[in-house]
Amino acid sequence: MSNGAQMLATLRAHRPLLLACEAIGWLHMAGKLHRDFLRDHGGAGVQYDDLDWLNSVRPPLPWDDKLSWLLGQKRPWHKAFSSRWPGTLTDFVRKHRGRDTGLLALLQAAHGMAAGIEKNVPKATSQYLGQDTTHMWLASPFGHPVRNLLNDPPPLLEPGGWRELLDRMEKLLDELATLGSSAAPDAQPWWEWRQSAIGPRGWVRQAFLSTLAETRLPNNDVTLWDQSYVAAALFKSAVAGAVLAGDAFTWDNQLKQQTCWRVLTVGFGTRHYEARAVKIGDWVGARRDIERFFEQVRRLIEVDLAVGSLVYRDDEILAFTFPGQRADGKGGLDDQQAKTLQGAIQQEVDRFAQDAELETPPLCNLSEKSTRSFVPMVAELRQLREKLAVPVHRNWTVEGRGTTQAAGARHVCPVCLVRFNQPPKEAESDNARKSYPCSVCRERRRGRLDAWLAGEEDTIWISEVADTNDRVALLSLSFDLEPWLDGTHVDSLRAQSIAEWRRFNPVLEEYWKRDPDQRKRVDNPVREDGSFASFLEVAVHELEEAEKAGGKLDGSNLLFSNLQEGYRHEAQRGTKWKDYFGLIVEDRAPEENVRWSDSDLRQNAYWLAHQLFRKLPSPGRLHRFWRTAEGFFDELLVRFREISSVHENRWRTRRLLLEPSQSSGSNGYQNRETYLGHWRGAPFEVVYLEDKKAFVTICNLARCLEPHETGDALVRDSQQSPILLKGDDQREEELKVKSVSTPDGIGTYAPVIPLDRSPQRFRVLVPLDRATACIEAAVAKWREEFARVWDRMPLRIGVVAFPRLTPFQAVIEAARNLEDALSRDELETWRVAECRTREGVTALSLQHARGQELVLVPTRLPDGREDVFYPYVQVENREMRWPRDFQHPQGQTYRHVADLRPGDGVLVHASRMAAVFLDTTARRFEPPEIRPLGDFDRMQAVWELLVRHAPSVTALRGAWMEIEERSRAWRDPDGRWLPGAEPQWIDITRAILRNRLGISGAALETLVEAATRGTLEWALEWHLTWLKEGLEGART
Repeated sequence: MSNGAQMLATLRAHRPLLLACEAIGWLHMAGKLHRDFLRDHGGAGVQYDDLDWLNSVRPPLPWDDKLSWLLGQKRPWHKAFSSRWPGTLTDFVRKHRGRDTGLLALLQAAHGMAAGIEKNVPKATSQYLGQDTTHMWLASPFGHPVRNLLNDPPPLLEPGGWRELLDRMEKLLDELATLGSSAAPDAQPWWEWRQSAIGPRGWVRQAFLSTLAETRLPNNDVTLWDQSYVAAALFKSAVAGAVLAGDAFTWDNQLKQQTCWRVLTVGFGTRHYEARAVKIGDWVGARRDIERFFEQVRRLIEVDLAVGSLVYRDDEILAFTFPGQRADGKGGLDDQQAKTLQGAIQQEVDRFAQDAELETPPLCNLSEKSTRSFVPMVAELRQLREKLAVPVHRNWTVEGRGTTQAAGARHVCPVCLVRFNQPPKEAESDNARKSYPCSVCRERRRGRLDAWLAGEEDTIWISEVADTNDRVALLSLSFDLEPWLDGTHVDSLRAQSIAEWRRFNPVLEEYWKRDPDQRKRVDNPVREDGSFASFLEVAVHELEEAEKAGGKLDGSNLLFSNLQEGYRHEAQRGTKWKDYFGLIVEDRAPEENVRWSDSDLRQNAYWLAHQLFRKLPSPGRLHRFWRTAEGFFDELLVRFREISSVHENRWRTRRLLLEPSQSSGSNGYQNRETYLGHWRGAPFEVVYLEDKKAFVTICNLARCLEPHETGDALVRDSQQSPILLKGDDQREEELKVKSVSTPDGIGTYAPVIPLDRSPQRFRVLVPLDRATACIEAAVAKWREEFARVWDRMPLRIGVVAFPRLTPFQAVIEAARNLEDALSRDELETWRVAECRTREGVTALSLQHARGQELVLVPTRLPDGREDVFYPYVQVENREMRWPRDFQHPQGQTYRHVADLRPGDGVLVHASRMAAVFLDTTARRFEPPEIRPLGDFDRMQAVWELLVRHAPSVTALRGAWMEIEERSRAWRDPDGRWLPGAEPQWIDITRAILRNRLGISGAALETLVEAATRGTLEWALEWHLTWLKEGLEGART
């Protein structure tokens, strides 16, 4: 099939089949949703078979009957697939862990990729990793305990939860059958059905998210949803590949091992729209259009063509599963067919962008190689971002409205820069005419009103965000997620500790034989200390012996048989070590140059030791990394709303509907136009709504009204002295308010504006006076949830504080400059000064170039066992000193935090913070000062110390000014201290603080040290200049 249009038509004709296969993928592990699955694995003494759940429910779920429509002879796929279905459709549930042929084999391949990779450890030798019913924990992929599922069960695991779930599954399959039996070509009903099941609030998603796919430690970090969703996505894409390949597809018993996939990425240069925005409405409106565009792309790939499913998303890129070619090249979607299909999809995506009148082209990429891992996806994301850095990276023509100059004086749109603008007749000056956007950009700017009027919780008006001092803060929080997605940081996590495995398996045996008396047993050849070095010695010896015997796996080798479930099966097939190495190492390693070496058996042993004991970057786990980072920012937004809405004046989060008197607005008001004036000395902004013949306030009313006042004060004052308002045309209108009321649906708001939310970055506007509390909440949440990986999952925070009327372009440019400076990920060496472990927490005192940090790392699991899976750090010295030390094949050595000693050098991806106050827009060009994230806590502590001891703000400002004057006078033009000046400056600073503020003793020495590190200056600038706080308290 070489024609792109024909391939699209074929996929659409097979849409019911492909989406039914996806639904089978969602539900094929549904047996694990029963409470008894956890109780059985938790040692409660119940017998439960999660593969036979269809037969154990009463009344039984008629799975075969519900899906029987798939077997109809009039189906477009009947001829090609009639002999490919399993004996019964329930085999998709009962046999998904087996090895068969046909469509069942494709599900088995998908399941093996998503879930089977986690179960490569023999059950008999990993029993010590099990959890019991008292502590059946679901953890985050970064080791943070989330929920004890049996002691604090989600609704699914409550009595009655299973029956309700079965009823909903039956209804889902009924709806699927109804859609599948319909001849309607419209994809919209399919999209709605799918979203109701697995969308953000879909019941399938929520149920499967609430429980485990694997109960053993440390694989309790992947939810049943992560595995089921990824397996369904891969199954759907594999079947789509079979549909497109037709007779060229090879249906043999090797499908489980040979099936591969590609990754399809669709990118769009979102950040160019952000950089061009003149007003905040330009960016919010453009972002809304881009979100709609992304949703159209998702509908096309996931439902209309049903060729793949979304496995990653950020603000610029969508990544989908896509059919691949078999590993042995004997079937599947070949490279030429894949490129043809990609080209056809690109044309569809281009059409979406043109219909949305977007000024830059989207980009559709396909991974070069078919693979059995998601690890190469990150390389695809990087390549796509590099291309998207150029706004018009390929031929693209902007057509439609505003692209030709009509009669009259028109200028180029100041927002999009590619269309002619459309100034109103009332615009009198040339500057006013130039400032108007084109019709497309104006609609984007005003289109956000529709969502606002529908009752969005967050405001869209920056005038409502501004605090009492008319100031706003843009907070930018970011993670570097890519090293987790490409497997680099996963290298530091353990699936098993060699020492623990050796301790619980002193004797190795043929556990697969049912009769214990018939089992061969040997002492574990790894030394009792269970060190990495001792295991490596044994592994090298085994490879040397195998080489002498022809390089084949030795089925009698109990070491590897007790470590990896598939070893003995591969040995029975006569597999060679080189090929086994490819399965265990090459398929699962992020490094492209990892290959078996005939001349370096020790290096081969290194890679085997590394892969057999590390946590694996399985597709389900990578999906969980993405979701966890995204969820972190989603939860922070909820918290920021709460923090920003806290105010002693109830009018802070209220709006009023103002009915103007008949004598107001002699020239008439424009519908949906904003008007700015002043009332009681504060900015007063409103928007006019023609359908209501009234205004709605869009400003911080707490600056105008006292808590005890009502809106009648506005009526009274405006009748006595009309409020003068100006619109975009700068004409002045009088406003006299006749009556006030609460506007329907939009009477209250949260004073925050989310600008960007993706797994890697979160930008939000908050009142400047609430920024401190928001930052503290973010840091506290990060320290709690990422404590075990603090050195590999840094949080970077940028703060741009600015007056409300600062041009938005300057604010965004300042934010991007901060983000660029913060993202320069230079690996730092921190030196251990002290390490103490008590009550399951290791306290590390670490010294670095900017000072000292205290880091608290949990080293105990909730059930009391020591955490030997997550809290490892990369150390400077590559020598392995302790039994739990392990070494990456490329030389990096990792050490458990509890084994660190004073003097050890720890390599850290540091969390940082940078902040700037745009008192002038030129400030954005100044290089920011990058500080350790811990400096924010220290800065706050310094301020609280000053609040307790400083006699007045005047004295504090005087001391600050004198200290700064001395500092500037004793430095050269480059900011370096003059010879011998720094010690004298420190002495003078001590004297100034003592004499001007009356501070002495330990408090004085603390402030002097803060002055030498720059923390004192930051505290004074933040609180006195930016927040305009007094000394009544450290919080206002």
